[in-house]
Amino acid sequence: KLILLDSLLQEMSVMCAVAGVQRCTRLSSLLNPACVQVYTAHAVHANFTSKKISVLKDLKNLNESPRPALLLGVAGLIPFASAPVYMLNSGFLLPDIVTAQLAYGATILSFLGGVRWGLLVKGGDKLPPSWAQYTWAVTPSLLAWAALLMPEASVGCGLCAASLALTAYLDLCQAGYPSWFRGLRFVLSSGAVISLLATLYCIYKLGVKKQASDYLT
Repeated sequence: KLILLDSLLQEMSVMCAVAGVQRCTRLSSLLNPACVQVYTAHAVHANFTSKKISVLKDLKNLNESPRPALLLGVAGLIPFASAPVYMLNSGFLLPDIVTAQLAYGATILSFLGGVRWGLLVKGGDKLPPSWAQYTWAVTPSLLAWAALLMPEASVGCGLCAASLALTAYLDLCQAGYPSWFRGLRFVLSSGAVISLLATLYCIYKLGVKKQASDYLT
């Protein structure tokens, strides 16, 4: 029995030694610079698949946009642009108009995060359903919420404009989006950001003037 037990222990020690050598071999291969480089590239690919921004090429493909997406998208700029146009035409800063535009901008910002989430549901090599992609899909909603919580409307409009610009940049870099969609995103986001910046101009330019209600007192 003692001889049998001793032989069994020797076989177990040999098996452990072989397993240890295999683990060390695998670890050394992972520490190989070439393997590390391949692993890093794969990890980055699993998070965000980016491309060079080609705005002109994307704009040329706008004619491939589905008509409902194009018409409804352009119509969505009306609430953005009408706010600063109305205030500049009246010559007065109207806080209710500013609040309405900011609320609309926050709604659109949340919607854009939902667009990415919806495309991730389909998935694919260029749109991997990774933690980074899904995390960014919910980030615009949080930024929109923060913009609405700002105590000053000017800060909220600035945060909303910056967030819209950031989401547009990341969408233009995303390889999994259709070219016409990136072109449409550029046009619509540019209009939205310019409108919010125009409202900021109204806040600082018209805010120092006497309001219409001041003449009634």
